[in-house]
Amino acid sequence: MNIVFDWAGTLADDQELTWRLTDQAIRSFGHAPVDFQTYGREFSLPARGFYAQYAPGTDWAAIETVFSRLCREQYPAAVKLWPGVIEGLACLQCKHRLFLMSTLDQTMLEAALSRLGLRDRFISVSGSVQDKTAALPELIRSQGLLLDETVAVGDSAHDMRAAVASGVEPIGVTYGYASRAALLEAGAELAYDAFTDVLTHLDKMAFAASRYFPVATVGGLIRDEAGNALLVRTRKWSGRYGIPGGKIDYGETMENAFIREAGEETGLAIGNVAFELNQDCVEHPEFYRPRHFILVNFSATVRGECPSVKLNHESDDYLWIKPELALGLPLNGPTRVLIEHILKRTGAGGGS
Repeated sequence: MNIVFDWAGTLADDQELTWRLTDQAIRSFGHAPVDFQTYGREFSLPARGFYAQYAPGTDWAAIETVFSRLCREQYPAAVKLWPGVIEGLACLQCKHRLFLMSTLDQTMLEAALSRLGLRDRFISVSGSVQDKTAALPELIRSQGLLLDETVAVGDSAHDMRAAVASGVEPIGVTYGYASRAALLEAGAELAYDAFTDVLTHLDKMAFAASRYFPVATVGGLIRDEAGNALLVRTRKWSGRYGIPGGKIDYGETMENAFIREAGEETGLAIGNVAFELNQDCVEHPEFYRPRHFILVNFSATVRGECPSVKLNHESDDYLWIKPELALGLPLNGPTRVLIEHILKRTGAGGGS
């Protein structure tokens, strides 16, 4: 798997340090100082808007020059890391390809990484990045990374928006610069309170990616009050329509896993969950990688008629359609089996 990390706030515990440097830069142009609470509440990326508010009338290039000079002088020798980062990156490097992307000055970032002994952990280090929504897609293209095998980990709304714009999974961390609410609003699908929690999630993903172990997954056909079925189209299944679902977490029941996955992938609160059938799925030719899945299939309902769906990064499109009409669509194989099973059980009209 490919993991693109943000630096400041995500790996580096540097908020107080960057506040001091920012405040020095602002005061150097004769503006009033900015206290730490204001900085923590108001600062966001890209930084131009913050400086326009607290250093009005000052040339942006001049501010950048002063801030970069202060950083090069003070930051590399003073920056510290969050607990578990050094050990965690060493562990992750054994299983994944690691990348680093930051708005911080490239020279300063390289110096800090060298002092901390982390430069060799990353395949590439991209510093001086002002707009990650443009830079992250370019990194993915230049490195030939597969979207479905790439995640972006960051602590700011800008990081989350960049991941969404790139079509990769956005993973937020709440211990840095932004609140959980801001991360979720910007598109984060998961938000963790400690770096060790991020490691646990990435370990689960790494295990599931192994083709040498069967992986139990859940999925199901969700129908609205008019009998329409929800289908989602994903890259992983050759662009064919399928059903929401995913892997079961440790200690989670199959039914609860389906309820959670449906919520994460569609934003819907489902009910009346019922088991339908199990399917073997051993290296299915429509799936983008050779994998061995055990598919546990359910059916469920949702209130209303054709309610709005909020897709996450895994799906490109969705539609509501009568189950019998869905058979005329390009469905992935397991979804076709499930729909045919439900139609046979309930009758040709697909009603319950």
